[in-house]
Amino acid sequence: MTKKMILGLLASVAIAGPSAAQIGAPGATDWVKTPQPAAPSPFSPAVPAGRADDYVAIVNLLNTYWIALDAGDIETYANLFTPDATLYWIGGVEKGREAIHKNLASFGTGSRKVPKDATERQRGIHTMGSQRIDFTGPNTAHDVGMWLGFSNNSPDKSFRANEFGHYEDKYIKVQGRWYFQERRIINERLSNKALFYPELGEPDPRQK
Repeated sequence: MTKKMILGLLASVAIAGPSAAQIGAPGATDWVKTPQPAAPSPFSPAVPAGRADDYVAIVNLLNTYWIALDAGDIETYANLFTPDATLYWIGGVEKGREAIHKNLASFGTGSRKVPKDATERQRGIHTMGSQRIDFTGPNTAHDVGMWLGFSNNSPDKSFRANEFGHYEDKYIKVQGRWYFQERRIINERLSNKALFYPELGEPDPRQK
């Protein structure tokens, strides 16, 4: 990979500082090579009786996650994870809330400084697509979902989609509040991706 390509990659995902040091490191995305358990099929789309409040709370957790990430509000972001949570992403594997806080501390539009007289800036945002939540216990849940990344980092400052992928999460409810226990982020534009994803219900597409 050339220096120009590396700089372009870092700019496009709006990462700097501690987190950037891990991107492209040998073995950083080896975690994606281990297939996850296959999704149950058929999967019932019904929200289990009595779990509507939990369902809404998890959706709100995810929405808070995306907004905090793009705003560079890393305090809010990190506190959505349990103290012993694990995050799998393009930078590698972060174990524990402190490591997550440290290595994503410079992520997001809100964390990037601009000149004192600036009146506008480049922005990157993420949004959630289709999502499926299943409850694995009274205080645990699991989900898979799609995400999209958008940016105005173009010569004419026009809007464009610049990346996409999916995520897989494990949640735990502690003292009435839901947290991420584990989060796996797949990015189809970068190296943390695979040929197919059993967790989405995808079969192996290779010819037998």
